[in-house]
Amino acid sequence: MSVCIIYHSETGNTRAVAEQVAAASGGDLIGVRDLANYSKVGMYLKGARRAMKGDSADIEPAAIDVSVYETVVVGTPVWAGNPTPAINAAVNTLRGIEGKPTVVFCTSGGSPRKTLDTLKAMLAKRGADVRGAVPLTARDAKKPEAVKPLVDLVRESRKKMAVQ
Repeated sequence: MSVCIIYHSETGNTRAVAEQVAAASGGDLIGVRDLANYSKVGMYLKGARRAMKGDSADIEPAAIDVSVYETVVVGTPVWAGNPTPAINAAVNTLRGIEGKPTVVFCTSGGSPRKTLDTLKAMLAKRGADVRGAVPLTARDAKKPEAVKPLVDLVRESRKKMAVQ
């Protein structure tokens, strides 16, 4: 049972969660880098504005093939109540996502607002079988007990896949 964890992280919070999920599931990490290379101020001023518009960024890797994985996890920070432009681009470039059990998560300083609903809708539009979503705060990102519901959701998705 193979798991792929795709994430974008500028401050390290989303990466910390992705790493915990990878450690618990034996999954592969794919960090998505926004080629805009925002400064801390630019991330909030320019990046947040682009996130509100639903824009996509130029990213590295430019495309992500998940066809060899059985379960896909996608994680994003919350920028102005939305997924980041880097994650928007990553979802748009996914190959082999059709029918894959998928779990999403976000990290934020407060409320996720519409981030998870937007991300779930984007993935469903691509044909993913979205099985759940977990919001986490920046404080939660470093607490295994707070990340456990996400890990459990990934494990449950893998079990359901094995039964099918």
